[in-house]
Amino acid sequence: MLSSFVVENYRGFKSYQTNGLAQVNLFVGKNNSGKTALLEGIQFLTSGGDPSVLAEVAHRRGEVFVGRPEPSMTVDIAHFFTGHAFALDTSMTFRGDNGYAPVVVKVFAQKADNPESPKSRATPQGIFLKISGPYKSDRDEPRFFISREGGVDLEVNPRFRRVGASRRPGTPPVRFIGPDSLSSIDLAIMWDEITVTGQEVDVAGAMRVLDSNLESLHFLTGMFSTGYFPSRGGIVVGMKGQEGRVPLGSMGDGMRRLMAIATALAFTKHGCLFLDEIDTGLHYSVMPDMWKLIVSKAIAADSQIFATTHSWDCIEGLSMLLQREPDLMRSVAIHKIDRSIPHSISFPGESIERMVKADIDPR
Repeated sequence: MLSSFVVENYRGFKSYQTNGLAQVNLFVGKNNSGKTALLEGIQFLTSGGDPSVLAEVAHRRGEVFVGRPEPSMTVDIAHFFTGHAFALDTSMTFRGDNGYAPVVVKVFAQKADNPESPKSRATPQGIFLKISGPYKSDRDEPRFFISREGGVDLEVNPRFRRVGASRRPGTPPVRFIGPDSLSSIDLAIMWDEITVTGQEVDVAGAMRVLDSNLESLHFLTGMFSTGYFPSRGGIVVGMKGQEGRVPLGSMGDGMRRLMAIATALAFTKHGCLFLDEIDTGLHYSVMPDMWKLIVSKAIAADSQIFATTHSWDCIEGLSMLLQREPDLMRSVAIHKIDRSIPHSISFPGESIERMVKADIDPR
């Protein structure tokens, strides 16, 4: 697991370091302080420099070029770099400890020598984006052509490509859950693996935090052919004492949010889960139980969690859990993110309870 992380020249961070990372980490700070960017950077590092992570980030943020008249979409890579600009040899770097290989993304000019004049100067053949990381040789490193507008098609060679929520061999499972949670198809892809490993009962049990009458969860097998793709439909729940199934959407946004969290917790066993605005759609009264679910599952699954929040209720809920179960303190930390200083300020688990009791707001 990561205990420290360093990012350079990524979005608003010219150089930034986060130390004291625990098994479960909560990033707090003002709007536009870079909390989400840190989640993205850590996800990219822990995925082994998977290009599809960058593609997901750009599409989630709307940083794309839409082609006309033919429908196409490429990533506007300028926004990845500090200052929203790049030039030749511009690079961004992601580093961690405990076995994670550094990942470097660099803009370079591809050159080719004239075979008839070995001593002639090399001529540029185009500008490319190269990802260097845990690869055996330079030839294995993914490279992507950059258009004149700065657009990149991050569709990767089949040897690198992720299908749905899958990953390259040798890398841990990673998953990013944004404030909008996930589509039914995203959930279904993870659900398949959860079903194979026999964890679907655990997910249903976790969701009883919001409704104790929930008995079971089901995905409609025809969702691809009956109009659910890529909607939020196609998932139904069984309720105690009620005939038939109830659409998950009828249970409210909080239930869908909790399902996304619980499903991702099961999917990222021995990996990393990223939860942006973790408390979205959840009432303050369930915060201690939500944190109980997350911390206990992370410990049991040997996974590492990174989350963000703007909410004092979310922080207070974590403190309440630690008051009830002090043995969990060593597994939790809060990190204040402020770009005006070059590193985060970390509060280990044992200080969180004291901080909340003293009404000290780390945000």
